[in-house]
Amino acid sequence: KIIHVVPGSAGACSERWDGDRLTFGVAAMGQTVAGVIEVLDAAVTMEIELPGVIGMIAGGFKDRLQKVGQLLLTKE
Repeated sequence: KIIHVVPGSAGACSERWDGDRLTFGVAAMGQTVAGVIEVLDAAVTMEIELPGVIGMIAGGFKDRLQKVGQLLLTKE
């Protein structure tokens, strides 16, 4: 679900789980956004590479990801 938060992410996406680590890529606005989400005992970390124009709007994107991520973690 978190992949759909990427702005303009109507294109192809890929995801691969390796234990508690998710590696993903999604086509967005003509570019590829790639990242890793790692689920730890007390936290979830996320590293995302935002190319070009998407990188320019990173501040708003980060806030949105944090909100959606928190909702997904607390959802029962």
